[in-house]
Amino acid sequence: MPANTLKFNIIHESTVPLYYQLFTQLKNEIQNGTLKPGDLLPPESQLCSQYGLSRSTVRQALNQLVEENLVLRRRGKGSFVAEKKLSRNLNHLYNFTEDMFELGIYPHSQVLEHAVEYATGETAKELNLNEGTKVFKLTRLRLANTEPLLLEVTRIPLYLCSDIINEDFSNTSLYNYLKSRYDLNLHKAIETYEAVKLNKEMAQLLNCKSGASAFKIQRIAYLDSGIPFELTNSYQKGTACKLRLELYANQNKVNFSRETMLEKRNNNN
Repeated sequence: MPANTLKFNIIHESTVPLYYQLFTQLKNEIQNGTLKPGDLLPPESQLCSQYGLSRSTVRQALNQLVEENLVLRRRGKGSFVAEKKLSRNLNHLYNFTEDMFELGIYPHSQVLEHAVEYATGETAKELNLNEGTKVFKLTRLRLANTEPLLLEVTRIPLYLCSDIINEDFSNTSLYNYLKSRYDLNLHKAIETYEAVKLNKEMAQLLNCKSGASAFKIQRIAYLDSGIPFELTNSYQKGTACKLRLELYANQNKVNFSRETMLEKRNNNN
């Protein structure tokens, strides 16, 4: 439904603030799907005249929608319904395929590279391998429905899964495959988050501008035997995700390591 055909019930005599009435009714139309991502909202002047509201009242309602990531303003073009952000809960081990299904979103992957290579540098160190040990490399563009969300580069010691090169991971969960085929069970993972800017190639794959902000997420996953079995470097565009961490007082601490790397600010990674 075009946004300019919506009719709202704004009651001037109500004790509920006018801006809040407009905000909640717009929010409801976005959340129930009447207003869809990319839809252009009526201009402020139209909302003012149609409902007898001041410009400051309308602007306050729209600002609240922007703060809740429901609306995106574009200079000279207007206010648009924002794409839904995917919430990533940091309190449990993240599985892209399973988490997307739980959200009612169809997960899909474009396999950009699958190959066998020799471990060097970071890969050998983080996976506790001798340099020159064979590893399986899997590069995937992860999509939520049809929207590119993550660029992932995964490396796994080949001795743990000798036939993995023959599997098509376009629609197969890597973790489910490792569990069912090789009885490898993910026990824990250590993730490091870093704010980066996407280079041109990554930005094209993720359908955003070169230099756009993103999370770089390094994951080192361990089997229940304690053996590190996965090193994944992921790049997730910041506009498509929010991170959630639940904290408790007077219980086990959650430790974060923060590193300021001024020399990397201009590095597109």
